[in-house]
Amino acid sequence: MRCFLGLPLPGAWRDGLRELTAELRPGLRSRLSWTRPENWHLTLKFLGEVEPDRLPDLKAALGGVSFAPFPLRAGDPGFFPDARRPRVFWLGLAAGATEAASLARSVDAALTPLGFEPEARPFSAHLTIFRVKEPGPDDWAALAERAKKRSFPDARADRFVLWQSALGAQGPTYRALWQVAASGVDSTP
Repeated sequence: MRCFLGLPLPGAWRDGLRELTAELRPGLRSRLSWTRPENWHLTLKFLGEVEPDRLPDLKAALGGVSFAPFPLRAGDPGFFPDARRPRVFWLGLAAGATEAASLARSVDAALTPLGFEPEARPFSAHLTIFRVKEPGPDDWAALAERAKKRSFPDARADRFVLWQSALGAQGPTYRALWQVAASGVDSTP
C-alpha cells in the first residue's frame, strides 16, 4: 500500500480552499492538476509502498510520538521550486510551521529504526493547491497575490493521520487508516 503521514485540515479551511480554487481557475492557460478538496492535508512524511503486515509496527512506533496541540494559521502562497519555474503552487503556514517541522522530525526519528530513511531535505510545511503539468503564459506573481488576499480562520493541529493513497485515473484517493492524537486530546475518531 502507498502511504503517507499528515495533518488533516479543518473544515473551514477546506471551504476556503474550495472558494480560492474556484476563484483562481478561470483564465489560467497552463495545464494544471488541482488537488481535490477531499485530499487536502499537510504532509509530514511520505512513506511510499508499505506492506500491510508492517502496519502494526508502524502504529506502535508512531504511537510513541508525543506532541502538544499547536495553532495553525494559513500563510503566504508560494511555488516549488520558484515562481520562474513553477511545478507546485502551495499555501504555507504563518503559525504552526515550527511545530509541524518538529513533529515531522519526531516522526522521522520514530520510523528510522523500522528502515524508513529520514528526509534529506529540510521540512517545509505547505498545502499543495495544484501541480503544473505544462506551464503556459500565466502571470504567477498575480496569481500568488490573489491567493494572498484569502483569509482562513485560525485552527489547531491536534492529531496526525496515516493515510493510504490509491492511485487512479482521476488522481489519488486517500483513506485514513488511523490517527495519533496530540497529548491530552481524545483520540476517538
